[in-house]
Amino acid sequence: MSVERRHFPAQEIVSILRRHFLEHVPVSDLCEQVKLRPTVFYRWQKRFFEQGTAAFERHDDSRTRQLEAENAALRTKLAHKDEVIAEIMESHVALKKNAWPGLTGAWTPHDVRDEVVDYMRYWSERTELPVTRLVRWLGITRSKFHDWRARYGMANEHNALVPRDFWLEPWEREAILAFASGHPLEGYRRLTFMMIDADVVAVSPPTVYRVLKAAGRLRGRGRTRSKKGTGFNQPKAPHEHWHIDISYINVCGTFYYLCSLLDGYSRYLVHWELRESMTEREVAIIIQRGLEKFPGTHPRIISDNGPQFIAKDLKEFIRLVGMTHVHISPGYPQSNGKKERWFQTLKAEAIRPQTPLSLEDARRVVDRFVEHYNAVRLHSGIAYVAPKDKLEGRAEAILAVRDARLAAARERRKANRLALNSEPLTSHKEMPMIHTAGKTDAPGRACDPVWIR
Repeated sequence: MSVERRHFPAQEIVSILRRHFLEHVPVSDLCEQVKLRPTVFYRWQKRFFEQGTAAFERHDDSRTRQLEAENAALRTKLAHKDEVIAEIMESHVALKKNAWPGLTGAWTPHDVRDEVVDYMRYWSERTELPVTRLVRWLGITRSKFHDWRARYGMANEHNALVPRDFWLEPWEREAILAFASGHPLEGYRRLTFMMIDADVVAVSPPTVYRVLKAAGRLRGRGRTRSKKGTGFNQPKAPHEHWHIDISYINVCGTFYYLCSLLDGYSRYLVHWELRESMTEREVAIIIQRGLEKFPGTHPRIISDNGPQFIAKDLKEFIRLVGMTHVHISPGYPQSNGKKERWFQTLKAEAIRPQTPLSLEDARRVVDRFVEHYNAVRLHSGIAYVAPKDKLEGRAEAILAVRDARLAAARERRKANRLALNSEPLTSHKEMPMIHTAGKTDAPGRACDPVWIR
């Protein structure tokens, strides 16, 4: 769906920049309020600082106004001239068309084709009109004209199999196969130039490749194994990798878009939003709000190849804010498995059990679960530590306390066992007896009573 681009006047641009620099309004909130792409805001900011010196330079206002008036008059005159030239050329092309009958619906003679190409090139350069407009006036398609231009100077030939001058002769094929048999360890490229130097046969490397492949003479070479599925170097600190993805949330039969940022090191949910639409502008706003929560960070964005993530506007935004972007292998969502697992956990533990009935209700459900997920829920991917503890560097201390408590419990059990074994045995009268209530340990034989300490 195409989105109509807005054109902001200079006064409004300055007002938006003033709200950010003087009133300290976050970039994401500004973009959300005025329906602006973050990329455009950063472009304005760059242009504002680069051209700010012009505001302090002295200019001759009268001379400037005079030049602007002359420029406007020249532009009007030039536009009128272009219109007149276009009308004249349209009439000229219509008259010239009568001299070229049969341009459509049949084979056009090659001399007529070349004459049309020369005519279009000549008048396009003289009048500065695009060739496509002249072609449209002539009544032929652009594809046909481009085909004529590519075949300029060539005679018409039928599409059937007609012997060509560059086709190999039978003896040349036999010579190639015989030479390849005499040099079995050489590749087809080296064979080509060896045959040319030895004056055996003069052909190109692709021709030798096709001949050897048709004869089954090509040796298979070991290819480098694909790294698909092997993963990548895991982050060693917070905010090195941010995973982003979009999923659908079904609320009473209506699907909404859930987009979230996940820190790859700590599994912490940096930011999330549930919206009715999800374009590249809204994805950029979500990333911008994540950067505003953690200023000074420059993570690498990891995403799939969705239309929002391959958009040119998002690519420019990521470059302007000083981040990098990497796409996973197409058709292999396991490469972004951390995000896929988060969506599965959210839907299984929050969305489906609580069944939200409206968009606001769904946002409350997701918000409560995100707070629980970040601060309370133990994550199996980071040694069963809460993501917030991992993000803030408390994971090592928590694991150390767990190890200490486990060691203390083992020592306590060991001491109790040694103390129990060191006590003297008591008499049968002092020891309680457990009867087996008639149970037998073998057919026909009752179990003896068990004395325990």
